[in-house]
Amino acid sequence: MAKRILTILLCAALVFSLGACGEQKKSPESENTSWADFVQVMTAFKERGDQTSEMGLPVESEFFYSYAGASVSAFRYALEYVLWLKGEGSTLAEFTADSPYCGWETIAEINYSSPYTSYFEGMLYDFQGMNEEAAKAVAMASIMPMFPEEGLDFSYIRTMEIKELYEIRDSLLNLEKQIYSAYEPEITGREWDRYLFDSEYLNANALIAMKNDNNEEALFYAKQSLKADPYDAVSWRAAASCAAAAGRYELLGGYIDEGLILFPEDEALSALKQVLINVLEGTEVK
Repeated sequence: MAKRILTILLCAALVFSLGACGEQKKSPESENTSWADFVQVMTAFKERGDQTSEMGLPVESEFFYSYAGASVSAFRYALEYVLWLKGEGSTLAEFTADSPYCGWETIAEINYSSPYTSYFEGMLYDFQGMNEEAAKAVAMASIMPMFPEEGLDFSYIRTMEIKELYEIRDSLLNLEKQIYSAYEPEITGREWDRYLFDSEYLNANALIAMKNDNNEEALFYAKQSLKADPYDAVSWRAAASCAAAAGRYELLGGYIDEGLILFPEDEALSALKQVLINVLEGTEVK
């Protein structure tokens, strides 16, 4: 199976939908990104998460759920930030207290491969005149594989009426509720490494950690690699190897089985499966 087939197809759909001109109130500029199309695309991601979960593909379903979750939460938090800048609430923390996930680092950890966290972070820096910080964040978003080729422009939310902002925020909160009722992200509070969206970087770090006998750290990187790109056979091999090194045999079996569904002719995964069978049967591996 070609690398990232489904990811590329989804990216194409995202570019087609989000690159189109939306008929937005208070946003007459022709190149704006439609928030309604964004909601539609992320709803499709959530539904694909439901489908793959029902098919017994937990890693693939986590990719869809977590990508949608991070993206939607980032947009909702950006809207709340704008509302707060317009005078809503006393402090930002108090104003967002009832929302599912808040703070750019926390939202990024839901799925580091979503470019929307960095994009909206940069947009809010720009709104506050923090030009250097804005440029860095948006530049980082723009190099992520899932960043739409035609770019993003949600800057019109800055000039929207408060009532309209609340309406969009509530629409996003409803979608978040649907996503997080099906999927609960694992939030550790880990410092945000801005390159955790790159599966090659993640797999390389997993290998380094495993060579240093830091197997749990290696497994962290391997898990993130699968969340970034579950359509890369290398990521499945790395995850299976890290699970084996950590002695997590149930997890290892899950990685092997799901990986072989996506890559049925992968020799490395097939070999690992045979090793696991031998270990579980208590036979000597030659």
